[in-house]
Amino acid sequence: MNTQLKKIVPHVGVLLSFFLLVLVYFYPSFEGKVLQQGDVSNWAGMVQEVAAYGQSSGWTNSMFSGMPTYHIGGYDSGGVNFIVWIGGESLINNVFQIRTIGNPILLLLITSYILFLCLGASWWLAALGAIATTFSSYNLIILVAGHWTKLWVLAYVPLLIAGIVLLFRQKWWMGFLTFSFGLASVIQHNHLQIAYYAAIFCAILYIGFLVEVLRKKEYKRLGITTGIFAGGVIFAILANSSALYLNYESGQTSMRGKAELTPLESAENAAPTISAVDGLDKDYVFAWSYGKAETLNLMIPNAKGGESGGSLGKDSHLYKELRAHGAQVGKEVRAQTYWGDKPFTSGPAYLGAVVCFLFLLALFIVPGRAKWWLLGASVFFIMLAWGRNLAWFNDWMYYHFPLYAKFRAVETALVITSFTFPFLAVLAIKELINTQIEKIKLTKSLYWSAGVTGGICLLMWLIPGAFFDFESVNYDGQITGQAPDWYYQALLADRKDLLASDAFRSLMYIALAAGLVFVYIQSKNRRKVLPYLAGGLIVLILCDLWTVDKRYLNDGNFMTAKKHTEQQFPKTVADEWILRDTSPSYRVLNLQGTWNESRTSYFHKSIGGYHAAKLGRYQDLIDRRLSQEENAIIRQLQSAKQQSDLEAVFANCPTLNMLNAKYIIYNTGQPPIVNPAANGNAWFVQSYRFVDTPDEEMAALQTLNPKTEAVFDRQFQLSITNYQLPATLPVDSAASIVMTAYFPNRVEYKSSSAQAALAIFSEVYYKNGWKAFIDGERVPISRANWILRALVVPAGEHEIKMVFDPDDMKFAGTMTTVFSGLLMLLLLIAIVVGLIRHPQS
Repeated sequence: MNTQLKKIVPHVGVLLSFFLLVLVYFYPSFEGKVLQQGDVSNWAGMVQEVAAYGQSSGWTNSMFSGMPTYHIGGYDSGGVNFIVWIGGESLINNVFQIRTIGNPILLLLITSYILFLCLGASWWLAALGAIATTFSSYNLIILVAGHWTKLWVLAYVPLLIAGIVLLFRQKWWMGFLTFSFGLASVIQHNHLQIAYYAAIFCAILYIGFLVEVLRKKEYKRLGITTGIFAGGVIFAILANSSALYLNYESGQTSMRGKAELTPLESAENAAPTISAVDGLDKDYVFAWSYGKAETLNLMIPNAKGGESGGSLGKDSHLYKELRAHGAQVGKEVRAQTYWGDKPFTSGPAYLGAVVCFLFLLALFIVPGRAKWWLLGASVFFIMLAWGRNLAWFNDWMYYHFPLYAKFRAVETALVITSFTFPFLAVLAIKELINTQIEKIKLTKSLYWSAGVTGGICLLMWLIPGAFFDFESVNYDGQITGQAPDWYYQALLADRKDLLASDAFRSLMYIALAAGLVFVYIQSKNRRKVLPYLAGGLIVLILCDLWTVDKRYLNDGNFMTAKKHTEQQFPKTVADEWILRDTSPSYRVLNLQGTWNESRTSYFHKSIGGYHAAKLGRYQDLIDRRLSQEENAIIRQLQSAKQQSDLEAVFANCPTLNMLNAKYIIYNTGQPPIVNPAANGNAWFVQSYRFVDTPDEEMAALQTLNPKTEAVFDRQFQLSITNYQLPATLPVDSAASIVMTAYFPNRVEYKSSSAQAALAIFSEVYYKNGWKAFIDGERVPISRANWILRALVVPAGEHEIKMVFDPDDMKFAGTMTTVFSGLLMLLLLIAIVVGLIRHPQS
């Protein structure tokens, strides 16, 4: 075997091992079974209308009465993104024909392996780092939750870091291409929060590099690196012009944008509201704040009880107490084992006990300043994850740091530690096997790192009650109010045992890893012992992480595709009844979880929905009008004895009526309630008026009768008065306007009136996209009644058409095609040239 082939074989072996790991972990997926994923099910409901349409559409009416599909899917902006065609995801799916739920995990293994090779690690050490990075529990937990795009973005972050490493090492050409491709792929997958945290991490790495080169006065190197770094950012941005433009545009109009209304002192609806700053409401941003003590989860997985509604076996205190009190129980019971600070959780962000031990060891033995920047980055992102639990820091970030207030679930910041901890762990092992440090110093460093991490675990095992009372301010009030004291005391004892048992588990892993390192340090022939160190650490890290991951993603999470489809969106009695209506368009109000469910959207055009970036004006409408009207209906349903009792309340729900809420689902097993007061798809009004501020516009809805009146912001005055319409219009009993065709991105009407009339359409207004045509001639669309579209229609009979066709996307799509194509071409040329000129590298 020649020398070049010998160098290739280990890498091929590693890649095959990665595939084998994914095959074993996700074997049910290879059998054709489907993973139950909450957010994927929600997404399926969101996108169903556009999917059934079968064509590209930038708009859907299936949620929140209508919204752009930019963050849902199903919209082709017109450009070709070659990163999608030729990138890692496409290679795995199409070239290697591996199409399973574990594909992003496989890609993350590969890209992490590349990162550690760029760091100068040997093949086995790079494989260790890739396993430590990929199998941190958060990555598997978000897969169960259905955060698909988040995991795909994380799979490209290692390439982003690898490009920076290459640039710092003056590998200009490959550094530029690797960084550009990594950043372009991160942006393309459109999870802006992960991209945001990754960008901050890159900025921290660059600042560390900046300090170092300035200290050494290497100004030329600084200039070249900075220029290439900036060029890579620009290139990646241009390669994603269409996606970024869509994000920018929707960001201006979504609930993540700046508030238009004076904030309410207290909102009746618990949904998040738009903040006084340019972003989300602060309480909403900090709802999922990691507790300070919960940070123990990085090293002890059940430090805070694991997941909400965790399982307790036959040996648990609660199981035994339930049996003793005559309860019928199975093999296990589910209870609120989680006692942390978040509203609920699917599991901990566990990085691994061995990884945490090696992370601390690196701080003792790795030379240079890079470790301190990595430590600083780790601490910084942990502080971000603490959210409201570190108010002095995160309040400042919320009000002053760019874009911080745009994102919720600040615990997500912990994803960066899944890179920084393995990064330093690999550096520790690399230094250990290449170091000239004296044995006594290495041994002392080992004692300190094992002593600190193992000591914490020892204390949590032996005397956990000295540090915690295992009570939860979020959950226990409800438990104590509904369950007997023996139940609660047993639950507290189980929470304590969960912490103690996992602390002992982590202690054993740390002891075994420290033992391997100790034997290696003390060995007279370290080269001979090295394979045992390498194999032992890989096995320990893999077993440590794998067994915790399997608590949250295992074979029990999979089911057959048929069963999954039947369970996901079963058609109810109410659905079947409504679907008999063949009218082109109407809306449905589901009183069960209105603002946080997408099941209704799968079958109908819903007043409610599920999306974290709905239109800001619609969220205002929910907070100020729709929630109150919904609650009024619910109250009336509880006391109504006959249909006439309901008709009165529907007449007093003008906002729901103008949104054409024709059907009300109150019980999915019963036919819906028909709302006789719904306005229909379009109508002519008899009067209109203008107001000067958004507050006045919203206030006008309190007394407005939308069937006969309309209110406009004054910015639309010219669009109305140019047609010389009187403020009070003559009544034309013969006038009509009827919807004749409906598609998600196109609606058509026929109108007839004896004189010019003002038509209001029960369609959500969106400036940058919708165009209106009367008899083929384009006319301006005005915004009426806070959220709806309006047109002045000339006298006579006319055909009206509205189409969703955003002009600015055409140029952005062209830019995406050109620069993504150029980037992929340069990357392929660099790989080919590199193989020809430097086959050994």
